[in-house]
This record gives sequence, structure tokens and C-alpha cells, in this order.
Amino acid sequence: MKNTITKYLIFIGIILFSIKGMSQQDPVFTQYMYNMSVVNPAYATDDPGMLNLGGIYRAQWVNVDGAPRTANFFAHTPISERIELGLTVVNDEVGDWIKENNITADFAYVLPLSQNSKLSLGAKAGVT
Repeated sequence: MKNTITKYLIFIGIILFSIKGMSQQDPVFTQYMYNMSVVNPAYATDDPGMLNLGGIYRAQWVNVDGAPRTANFFAHTPISERIELGLTVVNDEVGDWIKENNITADFAYVLPLSQNSKLSLGAKAGVT
């Protein structure tokens, strides 16, 4: 009985190790502090009428084949006292394997809790 179980386990192990594995990689945001809305759609500013624009480019391991590169453009602005809208475009490349573009829209709703504090709720939707 042990020989049969051992043969099945070896057979299953060979099958599992022979299957090609695939995975996903999300863009790396080491400089997200310059664009907080890229990771948190609830991030909102208190500057009414202010259009915030920005761009970030990150190149890692320069002069190495297949080095990852990430470019990020963002724009967000309050459209009323409690609502802010934003748009983020991300281009991520890792060698010849991954070439990905993300376009996301952000919505933030701000609830004032007191004169000095607020609670912001956010939603993010987009396409890859």
C-alpha cells in the first residue's frame, strides 16, 4: 500500500513541477508620497479651485537589460467643497515581458467631522 501511495505522490509531484508558472506584477510605487491618490483614492486636498498636476518617472537598474521602468501622470481637483475628482495614467515596463498601461479615475468625498478634522472616503475605477 505504501508503494502505491509513494508512486502517486511522485507522479503528482512531477506533474506539478512540470507546469509552467505565470504571475502578475503590479507597478512599483516608491515615490507615491508625491502622488498619494495613486494608492489611496480618498486622498483629497483642501485647495478649492486648485488643479494638481504631476508626473513621476522611475527607472531601476539603469543600463541592465530588462530593467523596470514606471511612468506616472496624475491630475486631480476639487469640484465642490466636499467632492474631488482625479485621473491617473501609469505606464509600467519590465523588459520585454511586461508592458502595461493603467488608466484610473478617482472619486473622493470629504466629510467634515470637526473644525480641525475630516474623514475622506474614496473610490477608484479604471482599465488596464
